[in-house]
Amino acid sequence: MVEIEDLIYLVRNKKYEEALELVHQLKGNLEKALALGAMAKEVSHIDETIAYSLLEDAEYFSEKIKNKKEKAIALANVASVYFLMRNVDYGMALFEDALKETEKIKNTKEKIKPLTEIAYYMGISGLVELSFELFEKIFDIIINLKVNYVKKTEYLLDLGDMMEKVGDELISPEALTFYERAHDLFEKLHVPAKAATVEKKIDLAKTLNTVGLPEIRNAVREGKYIYATKLLIRSFDEEKMIIGLLEIALWMKKNDTLGYNQIVNTALKYLKNTQLFSDSIEYVIRLLIELERFKTALALSMKIEDVYLRSEFMGEIAIGMIKSGEIEGAMKLAERIPDEHVRLSTLIELRKIVKY
Repeated sequence: MVEIEDLIYLVRNKKYEEALELVHQLKGNLEKALALGAMAKEVSHIDETIAYSLLEDAEYFSEKIKNKKEKAIALANVASVYFLMRNVDYGMALFEDALKETEKIKNTKEKIKPLTEIAYYMGISGLVELSFELFEKIFDIIINLKVNYVKKTEYLLDLGDMMEKVGDELISPEALTFYERAHDLFEKLHVPAKAATVEKKIDLAKTLNTVGLPEIRNAVREGKYIYATKLLIRSFDEEKMIIGLLEIALWMKKNDTLGYNQIVNTALKYLKNTQLFSDSIEYVIRLLIELERFKTALALSMKIEDVYLRSEFMGEIAIGMIKSGEIEGAMKLAERIPDEHVRLSTLIELRKIVKY
């Protein structure tokens, strides 16, 4: 039996004719269209001419599909690859064609699967708002279905799974939109295992806010920290790389993983020879506070010209220090805060913490 993974392997090794021969062995036109779409996606960054040729074949088989559900899914798949190749207008036209196919489906229940697939392909194509709106429309359709509770729950769980799947393929800020909605669904459906899994993904996306590419988040989630740092160094400029190393280290610290200090030290070595933008300095200071690198955080805060902002950071550092048990150092730092109001409020907060 031909698997899509086999076809991907062949095109990755430029064995296009062999791959196409296997495609023709697939039984259904949907399977052929999806396989060709996957092959085009794989080869798109290597040879655009080959990729477009494969997409033309995928469209050909999509048009031959008689089943409206299957045709909608096939067209959406092809559309997503066109978006990947920056052919936005044509990709959008195909998405519209896919939606038109679903409008021809008379049975409301039968619309759910293709609409969900279209929403998924829109999401991974970067059409975040349109995808999310479509997911919400599907949610309303399911809620209004005249089916029993078990079946309705099944539909909603599938919807949550697909939203989570979209999140897995997007950068952190965009992924959060889908993760949080999926988490909300799983919680309301009382599925704690699924809710817990997505909750961890939310925390990871928030922690890796700056460098949260899907492949980096996935590597970190699997505990492949060395691989994640290699991906990071390959993918970003020096400033974002420093931030990314600190974000990965923070995730490791949150999860009591040994070795995070080594990653922090690597980031600090790069930091010595890098000029950060003001927004980045502020974010790095906050990361360093959470990582309990108070000395470096303080040194960076001294570079901030705004007295009030510098005072606020000094206050945050002092609070971080006292929570870590550095009571004397925290008090001394608080007394050095230049802004009188920030100094007073920080000292009051520190005394509360010591008292309790």
